[in-house]
Amino acid sequence: MMASHAHRLEAARAAISYICSRNAKDMAVTVPHCPGWTVYNAAVHVGRVGVAWHAMIEATPDDPDSRTRGYADAEARGSGHSPDVLASWALAAIDALDTDPERPCYFSMTGGSGTVGLWGWHAASELAVHRLDIEQALNTPHSMSHEDASDAIDYACRYFLPAMARVASPDLAPIDVVTREDNHVIHTASVRAPGSTASPAATLQGAPIDLLLALWGRPHGPIDITGSNDVVDAWHALPSAAFQFGTWD
Repeated sequence: MMASHAHRLEAARAAISYICSRNAKDMAVTVPHCPGWTVYNAAVHVGRVGVAWHAMIEATPDDPDSRTRGYADAEARGSGHSPDVLASWALAAIDALDTDPERPCYFSMTGGSGTVGLWGWHAASELAVHRLDIEQALNTPHSMSHEDASDAIDYACRYFLPAMARVASPDLAPIDVVTREDNHVIHTASVRAPGSTASPAATLQGAPIDLLLALWGRPHGPIDITGSNDVVDAWHALPSAAFQFGTWD
């Protein structure tokens, strides 16, 4: 069962609060799989993209310049902000989603028309992965439920990875993703580049959080792969190949 809009907003707010409330010692810890980032840089990323998200959430679908305006606004705010300030920027974007989830707005991941509800799904999924990043960096247990991880996997398969493939590798063969819990299949999805009609070249099977981390190109626990390892490796590398934010601060 897919998560509700309200649940996704709650998860997004919890991730922002977690990332931006680490103590000073934790903020200086390196995040190994985000090049150049410390935990503080992750908080900067969350705050700054929140500014850009807010601009797009408030814009109509036919206003692609809202993305440029949003990032220009984030850049103009300068650097060196406290985690509390960064959290306030990100939370303002989530607060803007407390409206009709069917309201159309500009959505950058698909490069055009989206909805408030789709933004809520994006926010919950991306911020959850950044929370997993920080939990890994600080060597603390992952707090994400299997249900929320499966919901984030579904988002990655439908929107995030296809968007990355459109930018960096439009001919990449599809893969199937099978989520298991206690050896029972709980979720299935396919990942394919936009317009691809090819048959899947590989199948990934594993626990929800491990699969989610793998799909976002992060270090992960054991997963089973059948088919082409080269295709799986290409999808694994795609998020960094297509787009990687700088540290900003």
